[in-house]
Amino acid sequence: MTHRRILAAMLVLALAATSCDRTPHLIPANADSTQASPDTLAILARTAADHWDAGDDEQASALSARVVLEALRLRPTAPWPERAGRLLDSLGFAAEVAGDEKLLVVNLFSRARGGDSSYPFLFWRAAGPHMQPLEASDLHLVAVAGRGFKRSNEVSDTSQAAVIWARRAGGGQQPRLMVWRMAGGGRWDLGQMLGPDSLGGIGSAEFVGTDANLALTTRTYRSTQYFDECPGCPHVYHEGRFQWRSDGFERVEDEIVPSAYAAFTGFISALVADDRERASRYAVDPSLVEFAHRHEWQFPSRGRWRVAPGSVEGLSSMVFLRGTNDAFRVAFESRDGDWVIAGFEPTVRPME
Repeated sequence: MTHRRILAAMLVLALAATSCDRTPHLIPANADSTQASPDTLAILARTAADHWDAGDDEQASALSARVVLEALRLRPTAPWPERAGRLLDSLGFAAEVAGDEKLLVVNLFSRARGGDSSYPFLFWRAAGPHMQPLEASDLHLVAVAGRGFKRSNEVSDTSQAAVIWARRAGGGQQPRLMVWRMAGGGRWDLGQMLGPDSLGGIGSAEFVGTDANLALTTRTYRSTQYFDECPGCPHVYHEGRFQWRSDGFERVEDEIVPSAYAAFTGFISALVADDRERASRYAVDPSLVEFAHRHEWQFPSRGRWRVAPGSVEGLSSMVFLRGTNDAFRVAFESRDGDWVIAGFEPTVRPME
């Protein structure tokens, strides 16, 4: 008997007190019965484990989600996220769980084959727990939020479900947002999807606020023009805010996070564009713009820029390399909550 089968058998004993029906009976995946029993869960769990072991991940995930559904039906008043998470963990099924008492998302994947392929399911209340597979495979689950639910935590015609996902990319995570709306026939339809282009590239996202004031905030970055950037290098971060309107999430703020690195990249961008007025905003004195011109910082053909190894953002100076020969030590100072260039000079190029 495998480890999972032992756990499935233990599940019968753990849940026996919740039902008097001791007759084993397998409920089909498309059934809508509310008469689940501990034996039913044990049979479903054992069958799901067999499918995971056989590499049939799609069928295994559907059966695993059914195990969660029947467990919620057996104890509908139990905290959903905790109950689902503990159940799946006890069975050895790999999953990410997020949500609350009215809305739950369970993202299942094969423990043996890693988390690159995932199978998400949405759970909600409507005279009892219900579930639906989501069109959001091969993503990692970050957070779940809902709106338009009744005081009883049951769905209404105006219910919406918003889910933050993430996908590995370029040494980091790309956040993605999907919003589903309750539609006719008791199904959820995908109503909005915001990807890296909308949310800003690589970084993080989270829900903030509550109810009508719920919003999505992001902290993300993209590659910077004229610069080579490694995953662990400084980046120009943008902080965005998206308000949840009746028709979806709408961007209401987008600001660059102040940093010395952001000031230097802005200075270079302005020089290349021959915008001396804008370049002077990144310097303590306009004369630094002329000084930069003498070193031909306005010419991208001289080479791409990058931070020298060992330079740490947040210090009063950083060393920047250009092309294959040049190196400059750049000093910064804080001014009115932002950073500006205080001066710079050529320096010895460090070993790479």
